[in-house]
Amino acid sequence: MIFPDFPKSFGPHVSGQATKGAAALASAIEFGDAGIKVTSPAALRVNIGALSEIAAFGTPDAALAAHRLAWQIASSLGIFPASIEDLYRGIGRNDVTAMTVPAMNMRAVAFESARGVFQAMQTQNVGAAIFELSRGEIGFTGQRPREYATAILCAAIAENHTGPLFLQGDHFQISASRYAKDPQAEVGAVKDLITEAIGAGFYNIDIDCSTLVDLSWPTEAEQQRLNIELTAELARHTRALEPEGVTISLGGEIGEVGDENSTVAEVDAYLSGVTAMLGPDIAGLSKLSIQSGTRHGGNVLADGSFGDMNVDFALIGDLTGACRANGGLAGCVQHGASMLSMEKIAQLPDADCIEVHLAAAFLNAVYAHLPQELVTQADDWLKENFADEWKPDWSEAQFLHHARRYPIGPFKRDWWDATAVHADIRADVRNRAAAYFTALNIADTKILVADTIAHAPAAWCGADVTKERSGDEALIRDLAD
Repeated sequence: MIFPDFPKSFGPHVSGQATKGAAALASAIEFGDAGIKVTSPAALRVNIGALSEIAAFGTPDAALAAHRLAWQIASSLGIFPASIEDLYRGIGRNDVTAMTVPAMNMRAVAFESARGVFQAMQTQNVGAAIFELSRGEIGFTGQRPREYATAILCAAIAENHTGPLFLQGDHFQISASRYAKDPQAEVGAVKDLITEAIGAGFYNIDIDCSTLVDLSWPTEAEQQRLNIELTAELARHTRALEPEGVTISLGGEIGEVGDENSTVAEVDAYLSGVTAMLGPDIAGLSKLSIQSGTRHGGNVLADGSFGDMNVDFALIGDLTGACRANGGLAGCVQHGASMLSMEKIAQLPDADCIEVHLAAAFLNAVYAHLPQELVTQADDWLKENFADEWKPDWSEAQFLHHARRYPIGPFKRDWWDATAVHADIRADVRNRAAAYFTALNIADTKILVADTIAHAPAAWCGADVTKERSGDEALIRDLAD
C-alpha cells in the first residue's frame, strides 16, 4: 500500500512506470490529521500523472482512490472544482467586461492535452476557462466523469495552476431514439449521469433535451413543450444534489447544432416555460445554447480542408438580449465553433456570446502528432467498423474527419503509451488554446474569477456519491459530440 486507503494493487492494466510514479509521488506528500501537506512540489508535479493513469486504467477501487487523492492534493494547493454561476450572473448584469468563456473538450490523451491548456492559462493569467465532457464523449472516449476529473485535476497540479477549476457536463442529452422506446428509462439514465458527474466535481451542467423539440406544432411553446418539461425535471434533480454552498451553473438548449437558426420567439417560449415550471424557489438556468450557423466538427471539404460557416453574430446578440430580459440569464452559448476562423472567433465577445464550445481543434492537435502507424491503425479500424456512416457524397478525408472521434476509447492505451510525442501534443494544444484565449478576451481573468466565485471549496463527496453508474453511452449513436 503506497497511500492510506489505497488498494494493494492498481490492477494489471496500469503500467510499471505509473506504479513507480505513484511511489515517487508518495514521497512528495505527507498525511496528517490536518490533511495532506506537499513536501516536494517539484517531485509532485513530475509524478502526479501516475494518478491520472490509475484513474484511466486501474481497478474500480484504485480509480476511485486516485480521484480522491487527486482532489485532496489539489485542495491542499488551493485548486478546487467550482461553479461558474457567480461569474455568469455578473456578466449578465453587465458588471463584468464582455468576454466569451471557452469550454474545452480534452477528448484524447486528456492529461497531456489539459496540461497544454493550463500552460496557456498560466502564460496569459487566465481563470475563465472550462473543461467539459459530453454524454456522447463518454461513449466514444471511454472516459467517465471521475476519470476525466482526475485527469484535469492532475494536469492543473502538474502545471502549478491555483484557484477555481471549472468542470462541466456538456450535452447531458436525452437520446431521442431511446426516449421513444422507454421515456422513463432514458430520463433516469440522464439523472444517473448528472448524479455521477456532480460526485466527480462537475459543478456546471448543460441539460440538453432539444432533441425532443417538435417543429410540426404551430406555436413555439408547443414545439418546445417536452424540452421545457424535461429540462425543468432534470434541473430539479440537479439542484437537490448540490454540495453545501454551491449553486451549480445550469445551461439549457433550444435547438440542435447544425439545423435551423434559433429565434427570439423560441428563446422566450422556452425560458418562460422552464421558469414557470421551476417556480420562484428553485434557481433557474444561467445560459442557453442556441444555433446561429455552425455545426459540430466544422464544414469539411472534399480535400480535408475546412470551408467557411456563416455565423449570424447579430442574431447571437439578439438572443442573448432575450435571455437577459427573460429570466436574467447571462446569455447564449455557441457550439460547433472549433473550425471557425480566428477572425470569427474574435467576434464572439462583442456579440455577447457568453460561452463557446471547442473540441475538434484539440483532437486535431493530438492526431497531428501521433505516430503515423497509430493514425493508420485508427483509420483502418474506422473503415472496418463505421463504414455505415460514410455518406455517398463524402470523400475519404470527409469521412475520416467525421469519424475520427471513435478510435479514442478503443486505442486509449496505445495513445497514452506514445510518450515520445506527448510534449509535441502539449505544445500544439498550448498554442491553439493561447490563440483562442486572446481572441475571446479572457487574458488576465484569473484575479477576476478568484474574486467573483464566492463559494468555498466543496469536500470530496465519498464513494457512494462518486461511484460510476452503469451507463452504456458507447451504444447510443444519436448523441451530440
